[in-house]
Amino acid sequence: RVLLIGDCLLAAAFLSYTGAFNFDFRKSLMIDTWEVDLREKSVPLTQDYRVEQLLTSEVETARWASEGLPPDELSIQNGILTTRASRYPLCIDPQQQAVAWVKKREAKSNLKVCTFNDPDFLKHLEIAVNLGFSFLFEGVDEYIDPIIDPVLEKNIVKKGNSRTVKIGDKDVEWDDSFNLYLTSKLSNPHYGPETFGKAMIINYSVTLQGLEDQLLNVVVEHERKDLADQR
Repeated sequence: RVLLIGDCLLAAAFLSYTGAFNFDFRKSLMIDTWEVDLREKSVPLTQDYRVEQLLTSEVETARWASEGLPPDELSIQNGILTTRASRYPLCIDPQQQAVAWVKKREAKSNLKVCTFNDPDFLKHLEIAVNLGFSFLFEGVDEYIDPIIDPVLEKNIVKKGNSRTVKIGDKDVEWDDSFNLYLTSKLSNPHYGPETFGKAMIINYSVTLQGLEDQLLNVVVEHERKDLADQR
């Protein structure tokens, strides 16, 4: 219980601030800056702290892997940010790993995939919000159509027993099962502060270290399945 103070503080900082950065910078922030600062201030903190141990489990990461998310440390962090953040995720995804994972993960939730160029994307978004389906905007660039802002910001209006959100000129009933994802193929997009306030920006760009980890996992899975199963 005592250690939870520092552990939860570091986890909250991870969820709030690190999503847009690459793996090396996240590591620098978490281990070389925040963790050092907490220990210097004598805040109780687990030895060899790893955010993955606090915010997810082996069972969950194994399920993510079966859904197509690579099991390296960066991808697991991104999985945590995608599923635990309070805002909807906007994934910087030049290698299309997030798209592949989301499509497989949300297939059971009647996932609808659109782009902002589709003429009828609003109609499909209304249906998804109303029926609690998952919705994915693919190929997002640096401009996000403000017409979806009420959904992105979860501006839900309560009227009696019903809850609605404004989409275009319609008040659409809100279903809590609804999930929204946005992905961008741009490797280094420039989003303004208003976008950071509306969405959880998550950097899925694969680093050299991440690629090495993914290749190692593939080789172990092929050559020594017993070891892969133990992991």
